[in-house]
Amino acid sequence: MARQRMAEVLYGQVATIRANTLSSPELRSLAANSCRAMRDSIIQDGRASSVYLTSVDGRFREREETVRLNGGMVRYVFSYLAQAAAYALSYCKDRSPARSGAFRKAWVVRVNDKLWTRPLAAIQPGQKVEIVNTMPYARKIDTGGQITSVPPGIVEAARQATLRQFSTLSVQRKFIVLTEGQDARGGALPYVLKAQGIDSGLSFSKKTGFERLRPRSVTRRKDRAAGQALTYPALVLTETDDG
Repeated sequence: MARQRMAEVLYGQVATIRANTLSSPELRSLAANSCRAMRDSIIQDGRASSVYLTSVDGRFREREETVRLNGGMVRYVFSYLAQAAAYALSYCKDRSPARSGAFRKAWVVRVNDKLWTRPLAAIQPGQKVEIVNTMPYARKIDTGGQITSVPPGIVEAARQATLRQFSTLSVQRKFIVLTEGQDARGGALPYVLKAQGIDSGLSFSKKTGFERLRPRSVTRRKDRAAGQALTYPALVLTETDDG
C-alpha cells in the first residue's frame, strides 16, 4: 500500500488541566502516556512509520514528561526513509543474478555519502540514502552490457517499485562515483577503468531476451575512457519538501 505521507507529523497538544488531586509530575505523566498511546496506535495501524523523532516544546530527543503543562506540545515527525531503504534493498537483492550469490551480496546502503553499517531502522529523517552494488561489473549488468540470468535495469525497476510504495519520497536512479573504502571484491574505491570502455552491441526485450544487434566495439564516450573512475548505477532516496 502506497504511503500517503513521508514525514507525517502527529501533534499532541497538552491540555491545561488543573486538578487539585493531581501534582504536576502526575499531570505530565498522563499527558506523556496519552501522546505515546496515540503515536503507537497509528504505527500499529500502519498509518505511520516506526521510525520517528520526538520533539517536546521544540526540543528534539526530549522525553514527553518534560512538556510544559501550560500550552506545551509533543510532536512526532515520522520518516519513511528507513522503511523505503529496507524495501528497495530487498527488491534489488531479489532481482539480482543468483548463480554464485556474489552479486546479490554486493548491494550496500550509503547514508549521506558514507557506507551505512548500522541497522536500517536507525536511518533518520532528512538524510540521503543510496543503494548501490559495488561489484565492478554492476554497471554492465544494470545497463544490459552483460548477458545474465535476469533482465537488465534492476535499479530502474527498484525505483519504480519503491516509488509506488512510498509515493511521497523522491526516488531517483543516478550514476555515482564511490570514492572511499573497498568494493565487493576487496579492491580499492574508486575503481579506475584500465582500458577504453566497450559497447557490447547487446539488446534486451522481455519477449526475446538478450540479442546481439552489432559486434562489440570500443566506445568513444569520454566517461568510459581509460583512467576514468567507474560510475555505479544507484538508487537515491530523499524526502521531498512537501512530504
